[in-house]
Amino acid sequence: MLIDIHAHPAMNAFLWGRDLRRHYWTGPVHTFNPLASLSDFKLLEKGGVDVLWSSLHIPERQFLECGVIRFFARFFAGGRRLLDDNAWDNLLAQMADMERQVARAERFELARSNAELDAVLAAGKIAIVHTVEGGDVLSAGLAESDVPGRLARVDHLADRGVASITLAHLFPNDLAGHSEAIPEDQRKFPICPLDTGVDLARGLTATGRAVVERMVERRIVPDVAHCTPVARREIYDLVDDRIPIVASHVGVRSMNDVDYNLDRGDVEAIAASGGVVGVIFMPYWLDREHPGPGLDAIWRTMATLHEWTGSWEHVAIGTDFDGFTDPPDDCADASKLPLVGTLLQKSGLAPADMKAVLGGNARRALRDGWR
Repeated sequence: MLIDIHAHPAMNAFLWGRDLRRHYWTGPVHTFNPLASLSDFKLLEKGGVDVLWSSLHIPERQFLECGVIRFFARFFAGGRRLLDDNAWDNLLAQMADMERQVARAERFELARSNAELDAVLAAGKIAIVHTVEGGDVLSAGLAESDVPGRLARVDHLADRGVASITLAHLFPNDLAGHSEAIPEDQRKFPICPLDTGVDLARGLTATGRAVVERMVERRIVPDVAHCTPVARREIYDLVDDRIPIVASHVGVRSMNDVDYNLDRGDVEAIAASGGVVGVIFMPYWLDREHPGPGLDAIWRTMATLHEWTGSWEHVAIGTDFDGFTDPPDDCADASKLPLVGTLLQKSGLAPADMKAVLGGNARRALRDGWR
């Protein structure tokens, strides 16, 4: 079983009006390309992916403060939606669009629960599982004091089968502090410089605590990717191993010492919860040297997670394909994911450990944490 716990075909289709049954354009290797298609259904099928945690994400409004982005946004249906509607309404539209995409694809089926996921896999189909990235959507259009409104939105997402929510993202929200996750050259691009408002002292807010509690109650797995180190620690303490915690697309600080990445204490806390760490397929974050190829850095990250936990039971794949990332030159889209299995085999992993890393661990986290 091959499971990717973080990729963005839904956002790609939403923004550019694409049919995920078609492969449009991978684009040139060696460069960041937001128009590329890296995880459409054809590539997922070619890569042997059995389950995709399909991340629903609405780009934050701070991007639209750039006049150039606002101008070009008008040329795309998704861009016009970003300009005209709030993030919550757009999230529901993206979810509905993804469900239509799946419904018309012969080999794909949506799973809204563990029972449905088992049935999809038993039928030999590829399962799409909704996740959400960015807790700002829970607050969009609501008054600051309207915590019940935010909790009602968590309930709605649970009822729609969402398996996980990434609480923070690229800019401040009212749930948790965020770490810097935009490469410096992109933040300082002269035409559209970005102030991401990072405050590393900021942890989990009172509203964030209420949201996490509701997530635990409704069996939505908390995802600490993008959170500040202090927010991550507060989430571990609050959840207290009642539900698995994941970090869906990250690296480790021993290889690249940035706040976005996890230290040993983070990894041990996630392992104690029964959760998993998804290794991001973006060399920029995995290795301080920012190499073009990434398979070696992916392996070294996985090996570090194994060293820190004493087992392979908490290692997973979280590519972040189609998430406005720069993927590895040597594993540039979902069709290349079989290379990871080859890498693990050449590195001497036992067959049972290979199965765990490629998908078994992620399946366990869903079985223990989702409804």
